[in-house]
Amino acid sequence: MNGVLRSLAVVAAGSGLVLGATQLQAPLNLAPGASPAGQGQETKAHEAPVTKAQPICPGPEALGIEGLPDSTAHTASVSAVTAPLKSLPAGFAAGRGPGSLTIGGLPSGGTWGAPATARGQVVPGQISTARSALVTGAGAMAPGTVATQRSWVKAGDNRGLVTAACMPAAPSSWLIAGGGDPGRRERLVLTNPGPNPVTVDVTVFGARGPIQSPNGRGLVVGPFARTVVLLDAIAGSESSPVVHVAARGGEVAAVLNDTWLDGVVPRGGDDVVPVAAPAREQVIAGLPIAGRATLRVAVPGDSEAVVESRVLTPSGPKGLPSGGVTRVAGHSVRDIDLSSLPPGAYAVQVRADVPVVAAAMADRRRAPDAPSDLAWSGASSPIRTLAGMDLRGPAGGFTERLDLVATRDPASVLVTTVGTGGVATTREVAVGADSVSTLELSGNMSVWVTPSVGLVRAAIVSRVTDAHGVLLSLTPLADLSLIARVSPLRELHD
Repeated sequence: MNGVLRSLAVVAAGSGLVLGATQLQAPLNLAPGASPAGQGQETKAHEAPVTKAQPICPGPEALGIEGLPDSTAHTASVSAVTAPLKSLPAGFAAGRGPGSLTIGGLPSGGTWGAPATARGQVVPGQISTARSALVTGAGAMAPGTVATQRSWVKAGDNRGLVTAACMPAAPSSWLIAGGGDPGRRERLVLTNPGPNPVTVDVTVFGARGPIQSPNGRGLVVGPFARTVVLLDAIAGSESSPVVHVAARGGEVAAVLNDTWLDGVVPRGGDDVVPVAAPAREQVIAGLPIAGRATLRVAVPGDSEAVVESRVLTPSGPKGLPSGGVTRVAGHSVRDIDLSSLPPGAYAVQVRADVPVVAAAMADRRRAPDAPSDLAWSGASSPIRTLAGMDLRGPAGGFTERLDLVATRDPASVLVTTVGTGGVATTREVAVGADSVSTLELSGNMSVWVTPSVGLVRAAIVSRVTDAHGVLLSLTPLADLSLIARVSPLRELHD
């Protein structure tokens, strides 16, 4: 009808636009566009701090598997925190004002700490039932929200140290872990934070190509719920599984748990979160080699890949003892042995002529027949704005280290650590071109990495030593979305 005014509000606060520190030299203007909207005219979009962040923690991975009874007690610890103001990029006009940080269950329930209303306050939780945890940073607490899930089993068949960075839901995820050894078991945890059911297709690539199985098609994850799938039901005893999760009708958070009981000898385990999307270059930060280690590369597309791999060290890049250049068929996976490398702190750089995905595993084994542990580190994207992790792990000899890796050119970052008294300290750390720098973090409650110059990736190396040897877990740090592009109101006239 003529003369009727229609108002259309287009708000894209969740668009996930990420801006680096060098792009935020002046405070953000959060006011609506100054130009009035005329007939058929739209005011310019502007950037504003995100007002909601929702990382998801998987919960106890061995509980709630369809068709199987819950055979063992399992408790996972969760902790969430927001970045200190001094770690936010220069010129970032956020962090003050009303906000909150909370944890809830998916499905509902669970035991959680009181909500936090100020930066630096930690929200803890314990999960001992078949549910995930939804962490919500809202308002001024949203930018820089992180959460970590940990479990530490000191003895028995499940001995191991498992750490996972809690990640937001996504429509597509690549996960790399697992193996075909007797007693090796992979559990895929899928969590739906939305109010509608989500249909998920799980595709597994292996050493001989994609594995055809109807068991991975049309999996339904209920609203505000999670589903746990045994990868064996899809891939059998595949020796080198790489998993692609594709969601329809919504998004899911996907985590792959890899555990290994070698007869009666516990070989440990770890959680992996999605690796960087397929690309012609992949970089894996945080790979401490001291014995068995493996690089796994997969080609998602049809074409064969020529893959060139090397390790990056504190003294620069080095070639692999073998397998530095190899061919990998389309839709298939190749494992490259890194075990002959001398003990040290490494990153891995993988370059190919077609897009690939990659991750690496490190083992800790005191003797062939003794209990051991394994840990995976996946390829990650460079940190453009901010990355961080809560470090409130178990007490008693538990230590953590920050590994930084720069590619192409020399780089530097600002590393902010928060001590037990809540005091934040910032230092500048330089990283040589195609090199690794490490920083011990013991005694700190959280760590934050803000990029200054160059391309830098980071990971946390967590470890503890007991009578049987070293327990190890590796956690790549993900770049956090701090800014969303917001489109203002638009008026349309008939």
